[in-house]
This record gives sequence, C-alpha cells and structure tokens, in this order.
Amino acid sequence: MLAALVALAAGGLALSACGIPTQRTASPISTRGTHISLPHTQPTISPCTKSGCIPIDVYFVTAGGRLKPTGRVVPRDATLATIIHSLLSGPTTAEQALGIRTTLGTGIRLLSATVTAKKSATLDFNTHFFTLSGTQEVLGVAQVVYTVNSIMPGAGVTFEIEGGPIEVPVESGALATTFAVHESQYASLLTVTTPTTTTTP
Repeated sequence: MLAALVALAAGGLALSACGIPTQRTASPISTRGTHISLPHTQPTISPCTKSGCIPIDVYFVTAGGRLKPTGRVVPRDATLATIIHSLLSGPTTAEQALGIRTTLGTGIRLLSATVTAKKSATLDFNTHFFTLSGTQEVLGVAQVVYTVNSIMPGAGVTFEIEGGPIEVPVESGALATTFAVHESQYASLLTVTTPTTTTTP
C-alpha cells in the first residue's frame, strides 16, 4: 500500500512539471503607443485564411537600383513588427529571377517596433544594420521607410541600433537633420512608371 502511494505521488509531481507555456497573441496596428519586442530569431508569420488576410506592400530593389512595391499578404491583426519581418524575409525565388533584390542582408534583425499616436514609428535593429553603407544604406533605409508608410501613410520613421537612435542618410546620401525620416526624402528612388498614351484614331 505504501509503495502504491509513493508511486502515485511521484506521478503527480511529474505531471505538475509539464506546464504548458503561455503564448502572446499579436496586437493589431494602432495609432496608440505600442511597443513590441521580438526574440533574437525572427518570428514566423502565421498562415491565414483568405478571409483573414489583408494585402500589403513591402519594398524591394529592382535591377536598376530603384524601389519597387511588392505584394504580400499578412493576417488581419498583423503588427508593424510582422510586416517589417516580411520585408526582412526578402524576395521570393521567383521574384529574384525577375531581378528583384533587397539590400537588407540576412543578418539584419528587428529587435522591437514602437508605434505612437503622432504617426511615427521607431524601429530598433541589431548591430548588423551597420553593415550597410553608401548606396546600399540609402536603399535599405528607403525600403524600410516606404514599407512602414504603406500601412501608416505620412509616418516618420526613427531608426535605432540596440536601443540607441541613429542618424540615417536620405536619398542624397547626406545624414538626416533629425532622427525621423519620411518617404518624401526618398521619392526619387521609386520605380519610374511610364504613363500609357492612348492614340485617338
């Protein structure tokens, strides 16, 4: 009888040790102040059903060195961090075959994303962001700024490295006079589209 009670108690202890970890759900993009911290590895975007997805644009670079919006779908409640992760994941194999590339290397990671009520976003990256230089840095910053503005029109974007704000270059290569930069400061980098002309017979 005593042996049976000891075995039963040991079994109860083993079960209590197997706790189920809690999982945080994604917060929707909001104009209220939010701060999302990410793990060292980038999160995987959860699959979504057709009705539960929304289309977004992330910006990559053409063979001619210009920004090009590229369609993606994300869950309806996706955070800004999830959308930047979609950008950092880079172009697909099919897109690469068409000459689409990214200047944001595989070592660059987003550590946190903060959205405020003043239409601004602060993105904190790891130190690999410092590997960008010259034209590559200008294009990389522009990719991020235009991707943010695709879901937050008119937003200013502040870049941080490991929690410290940094100055980033605008399209001319000069450092921005303020930490926040806007899409208008990279407008000449967008893909030029030729308007279609209709000839009247």
